[in-house]
Amino acid sequence: MTRIAVFRSTGLSLKHAGLIFLLSLVCAPVVRSQDAVRPSLAGEAAAEARRQDIERIPYNLLLGPVRFRFSATMGVEYNDNINLAEVNEQDDVIFRPAINLDAIWPVTTLNTLRLDLGLSYAIYVDHSNANTNGVLISPGSQIAFDVFVGDFRINFHDRPSLQQDPIAELALSNVVDYGRFENTAGVSVLWDLNKAVLTLGYDHYNYVSTNSDFDYLNRNAEELAGTLGVNVASNTTVGVESYAVFNYYDQHVLNDSTSTAVGGFVETQLTSYLKLRAAAGYQWIDFDHNGTVADPHNLSDYYANVLVSHRINAAVRQSISAGHESQLGVNSNYITLNYVRHTVSWNIIRNTLLSTEFFYEDADDSGGFINEHLHRYGGALTIGYQLTPHVTLGLRYQYTQKDSDVAGRDYKQNRVSVDGTYSF
Repeated sequence: MTRIAVFRSTGLSLKHAGLIFLLSLVCAPVVRSQDAVRPSLAGEAAAEARRQDIERIPYNLLLGPVRFRFSATMGVEYNDNINLAEVNEQDDVIFRPAINLDAIWPVTTLNTLRLDLGLSYAIYVDHSNANTNGVLISPGSQIAFDVFVGDFRINFHDRPSLQQDPIAELALSNVVDYGRFENTAGVSVLWDLNKAVLTLGYDHYNYVSTNSDFDYLNRNAEELAGTLGVNVASNTTVGVESYAVFNYYDQHVLNDSTSTAVGGFVETQLTSYLKLRAAAGYQWIDFDHNGTVADPHNLSDYYANVLVSHRINAAVRQSISAGHESQLGVNSNYITLNYVRHTVSWNIIRNTLLSTEFFYEDADDSGGFINEHLHRYGGALTIGYQLTPHVTLGLRYQYTQKDSDVAGRDYKQNRVSVDGTYSF
């Protein structure tokens, strides 16, 4: 289950959600007593291993025990269809300055505070009205605090993101600015039982649109999640996973919802070069139907996903993922998605990293403002070159095509960008 797809969708009563969540933990596989004891993932040995890893992290500024790493990037992009349009496409050249800060502070041998922050701006040469509304915050940004207590590892976190590019939302067409601030704050607890690992988490999620056209999407959600994995062999873990999400919109345009799901997963290292993770289960989305959108549908459907990571040789790695899932819609209650994604990294030339990407998506809206069935596919080619120990150059080409059964919502988009990054 991807975070977007699974954590903002389904629904039943709070009592039903709780029963499903508890059932998934009770029905976990039985631990085999003959398995060898392994070091705890949450004990002092794990904390010490993490401390040693921290000491090996490259940094360019040291203030007492705090390690900082700064970098700055200047990128230039040509986009031949910034408005994702079928006709009257708008092209533009976009300047993208950015800075990145990573800081890590081992407060004690058992407690670590981490900050990862990426800030950027987008300047459109011909369409200044599309310039960034404020500073963009990269999705990987976070502040996190890890605490090790016995066989427990507790993680407190806050993960903000401010993005504007509409290409990330497959249901959108004829849009330039899809500005949205998202923040996820919460706590997760990992309990290492040696032959089994239990993880429980709570997050509070906020979504705030920075474009008034999408104010109806403003919402908050309470998210509960849990997994229980059992080591049935030295290279294989099987387990159960479950979640419940309670979603509330600020405006009564789209419908409030409750999401629940329960399923199982397996993770296995098939060979030293091949790793597999597969998961499947059932999810429900129950909507309150308190909005003005004309969509009476609830969801009761399966989810499934698989990820294969393959190191072909010392220079070439690939990953393949595929799945079926549902997520909250932009124009409807929900959208159901089938996808395939493939990436390959080629480290075959000295100081040069080449990566290729391909994706295919097939999706159906549940109704609402636009009852759409769409296909979207594309790919990308990225080249990174380490010019000096401090300077990295990048070149990227990305193609995306959407085919919709609704008139005027097809588009094709080509993007070419070059950038240079200086690590201080």
